[in-house]
Amino acid sequence: MEIRLERADMVILASAHNPSIISPQWLKENHLITEEPKQFVHTPDFSLFDSDSLSLIADRLRLQITAKKHDDVTLKSLVGIGKGYIELLPHIPYRALGINFVWLIEGEHLPKININIGSTANISSILTEHELNYGCVIYARREPYLLKLTIEPRGESTLTYNFNYHHEVTGLDADIIIEYVNNFMNLFKYSQEVLEKFAGRKRK
Repeated sequence: MEIRLERADMVILASAHNPSIISPQWLKENHLITEEPKQFVHTPDFSLFDSDSLSLIADRLRLQITAKKHDDVTLKSLVGIGKGYIELLPHIPYRALGINFVWLIEGEHLPKININIGSTANISSILTEHELNYGCVIYARREPYLLKLTIEPRGESTLTYNFNYHHEVTGLDADIIIEYVNNFMNLFKYSQEVLEKFAGRKRK
């Protein structure tokens, strides 16, 4: 059984991002991204920066930073971009912060998902003449975030585990939001630990 990270990103929602400032030159001058872009778009309403290891997309309501490589250096660079952006623009009316990881468990013997609805333990007795694959959605609150964990089958030999750590940040000082951003690597490691437990692995 193999566990691997498929996606890692950070989403910063606000009432008034300004995509027009997010140019390759601005990113480099402010030490957010020093890599050269493979492609970029720079307009008043939408900006895109895409390099070998990172992708940044911004419109007026949403800034998304995605790690295209999943090594520690790239993940920590992602954190630095989010932190640096908020430090440079502390007065933007930020609304929410999402920290997201999509993991895959692949193999012949996947973790089993059993679902009971009311007194019904055998779903196939209700959805007769259907071939069933099970997934689930779990909500788990722990301050300062609400974790939405979505587990879905992908074919016969893969389960996807989508961790969304949603932070409400409306009205919070920039310093507090930066603390949440800085927790990215801890949440990354925590999601990995959860996956290993689901897969029945013991950490050394």
